[in-house]
Amino acid sequence: MKKLLFILILIPLTSWGQERTIQGIVTDGTEPLPGVNILEKGTTNGVTTDFNGNFEISVSFEAILVFSYLGFETQEITSENEVNLNIVMKEDAQQLDGVEVLGFAGVIGKARKRTASIQTTPESVTAFNSDGIEKIGINNVTTFANLVPNLKLSESQAVGVNSLVIRGIPQIRNTDAPVAFVIDGVTIADPSLLNQELFDLALIEVVKGPQGALYGKNAIGGAINIYSKEPTNVTKNKITVGYGNGNAFLGRFISSGAIQKDKVFYRVSAQYRDFDGLLNNEFLDEKVDFKQELTLRGQLMFRFSPNFKASLTTQYINSEGGATYYSTSPGAPAFIDANDGILPYLNPTPDDGNNVIFQDILGESDLKNFYGNLNLEWNLGNVKLQSITSYSDVNRSTIGDLDMTVTEDWFLDQGETNDTQTFNQEIRLTNRSTTSKLDWSFGGFFQTIERPFFQSDFTFSDVFAVTDYVANFQTIALFGFMDYKLSDKLTGSIGLRFDSDKFELEDFLNGQTDEKSEDVLQPKASLSYQATENTLLYSNYGRGYRAGGFNPRVTDLFNRDFEGEFSNNFEIGFKTSSWGNRFILNGSVFYSDFKNRQQFAITFPDFTPGNFNYEKSEITGFEIDTKTRVSKYLDVLFNYGYVKSIIKEGGSTGGADGMARDLNQFNDNNTSLVPQSNFNLGLESSIPFNEKTTLDLSINYNGTGKIYWEDSNADEFTSDAYQLLDAQARLTSGKVALTLWARNILDEQYYLEYTDFGIGWRGTPATVGTTLSVSF
Repeated sequence: MKKLLFILILIPLTSWGQERTIQGIVTDGTEPLPGVNILEKGTTNGVTTDFNGNFEISVSFEAILVFSYLGFETQEITSENEVNLNIVMKEDAQQLDGVEVLGFAGVIGKARKRTASIQTTPESVTAFNSDGIEKIGINNVTTFANLVPNLKLSESQAVGVNSLVIRGIPQIRNTDAPVAFVIDGVTIADPSLLNQELFDLALIEVVKGPQGALYGKNAIGGAINIYSKEPTNVTKNKITVGYGNGNAFLGRFISSGAIQKDKVFYRVSAQYRDFDGLLNNEFLDEKVDFKQELTLRGQLMFRFSPNFKASLTTQYINSEGGATYYSTSPGAPAFIDANDGILPYLNPTPDDGNNVIFQDILGESDLKNFYGNLNLEWNLGNVKLQSITSYSDVNRSTIGDLDMTVTEDWFLDQGETNDTQTFNQEIRLTNRSTTSKLDWSFGGFFQTIERPFFQSDFTFSDVFAVTDYVANFQTIALFGFMDYKLSDKLTGSIGLRFDSDKFELEDFLNGQTDEKSEDVLQPKASLSYQATENTLLYSNYGRGYRAGGFNPRVTDLFNRDFEGEFSNNFEIGFKTSSWGNRFILNGSVFYSDFKNRQQFAITFPDFTPGNFNYEKSEITGFEIDTKTRVSKYLDVLFNYGYVKSIIKEGGSTGGADGMARDLNQFNDNNTSLVPQSNFNLGLESSIPFNEKTTLDLSINYNGTGKIYWEDSNADEFTSDAYQLLDAQARLTSGKVALTLWARNILDEQYYLEYTDFGIGWRGTPATVGTTLSVSF
């Protein structure tokens, strides 16, 4: 395996050359255009613009470039000695006003870390570019996940406590997410940032299946890519204000332009949200799901020469909200027996209406994050050298009820601080030639993470620490990936990443330090066959890895450490378009051999949290994704995902009492926390009234299947499927846009978390609101 990685690094060096490369940006005069086709006339050499309208193409010195895009006039440009082009596309009035119904424009993503249409990418990908994000109203990963088969994200307990499930792989407490979370090319290590407010975006996409070869550790289930809009050469400003039920207020400002035309550019954005909440604490008679969030972002981009580009991004988040507002049974609240330390909750199953929040403590939580990255790019002939340096500092705290009820003379509350400081450095070399049969990239990665964690419980007479430690992680990695066109229709891909991880836990509570290390190889291979111009068939193999770690102490439920997870995933899929690109049908089936699945546990009565492993699991599933343009003014979208995640060999864990806990009792049971299926049915329409005024309508009906909340699969801890109805209408006239939106219109009651001692975390009730945006 290590020899293969060495070959991957050596082979690209032979392709360094001196082809002429032209780069630039394509716009409609106002906004960048993603997916514009650019072809060297008289050849098959072509590229598409990325989600920010940028392109690079290697051509002969006398090349004529042909620019084409659905709904716009085709242009031919003779580049002569130009190496940077700014192309403005003009709308084709005949196409727009004609009777013929045009097909879907391609969605552009970066699943394999290079720009490509998702229809030509041999992976299971769901993506939205800027226009789609705004039409549907995607403002965080949760709203995005509702539109994606076999993906779900929810937030519970406190601000920043997220739970993501992808293709049968769940995220558990105090561990990493089962995906690589990447913003503007930077891996975000802290999972508490997964559900941050998103705005001013050029792209959001998810690529499913193990992506360790491309994205590194923790990409065991896939990767989520988010790219911000880039600074522009033309001054643009936009102000947005909004209001909704729950006294929800939104204010947003975005400004972009040139500090020095064609050389130095800026983009600044700010957003503030304030929400009083809708869920009520029946004892305190106060709203508990309140939230305030301020996000500030600044970008600087420098282009001092055609061969060098630099960008600097900083972001600050300050989020405050409610916490620990778990619901209990109406009329039969939970209680604590102070003598025995047990919690005899008298609650029905999740589907019987366990919906009353009845506590004597108003929980509060906050999250603050400072983030910065420096991206340097050099064009060295047919090779691009890229350096990405980033730092992130997250500070999170929570205080709230722990017994989840009211007691007269004895109480139990909780407090927690959980911080993360992350430093990343990546160096990457990438092929720039668009004429070669071989496409490649390789490089190295270094990361350090420091995570102080303190947790305490409070009683009427005492305060005692449950955990008090600092976890340190260090990763050094080498990676390589290449595609080779075996023929005009057949492409082979191979990649490999080697990670060397070191873990250290400084336990202040028990006065000891533990260390361990792990070296991991993550290979990836695929074949794709372009059967026809509109039909792609592919097969993939990938190995994924999610890091392990240490627990606060040994208990009957878990050991001192827990192991890293590994999966071997096999997938076959297809992507088709027909009817003049008016009907798109994509699908895939997959199987994963899963080792060391991690699970969370908490001890009683001292509430010590920890993780353990199931030895072996198996995951099978499939996904279908369709888009149909029924008429000029109606699109029908449907996707469905099904997954079966089964514990095959439980093994054993724990041993504080000298007896290991037998986990084989759960063999052949369904993995907990995993929706068995999900779907989304969407209707979209874009109706132009005149050249300046357009009405965009979007309705989405999404469903989440049965969830087993415990590995026992007991009926009392199983919730049935539920469905949510969302809608949005946006009227745009010139530089003014008015939007009306609604989420969970039918006011469905559902759970985002349910525990084996009978308390649940309720989903958000019906919310409605409006926003007004003005560009200038």
